[in-house]
Amino acid sequence: MRFLCYLCPIMRQHLCATVSWALSLLLAVAAVSGCDLVRASLGKPTSADLAALRMAKEAREQAVRDSLSAVEAERARVAAEQAAAAAEGAVLKTYYAVAGAFKDSANAQIYVDRLHENGFRVRVFDFRSGLKVVCVDGSDSLAAVRRDVAALKRLHIAPSDPWIYNTNQKLHKQI
Repeated sequence: MRFLCYLCPIMRQHLCATVSWALSLLLAVAAVSGCDLVRASLGKPTSADLAALRMAKEAREQAVRDSLSAVEAERARVAAEQAAAAAEGAVLKTYYAVAGAFKDSANAQIYVDRLHENGFRVRVFDFRSGLKVVCVDGSDSLAAVRRDVAALKRLHIAPSDPWIYNTNQKLHKQI
């Protein structure tokens, strides 16, 4: 009988170590595997919650992609309208009253603004020589352009004497 009493403390020690090891292994497996029961008991989102969050995130990302596509389509539409308007304005008249020619684009812009203030419709040509030539809106009628030259002379706003440019000379760069 004494022998059994002697074995009890030893068996008790092995039994405790085995149970302790088994519980540790079970907890480690549950923590690593992400078991929904363990996650729910710890207040963490379950796999269903995570799937719902993933779907919501994908829906938000798709909405952003759709918005960007809509913006890009609108940008393309506006660019096409601007190109059509530019093509309309790109129709060259035969004659233009030249108000001034400038090497510096900033000076040309200042002069364009001054002509606009005086009620002129202005067009700027880039000449092959590098000059920015500021012209009053042209015409196919030489008489109409001569009237524009006279108006520029009367206003005394031209930096030099106005002259007439014939676009058939092709001194300007292609539009």
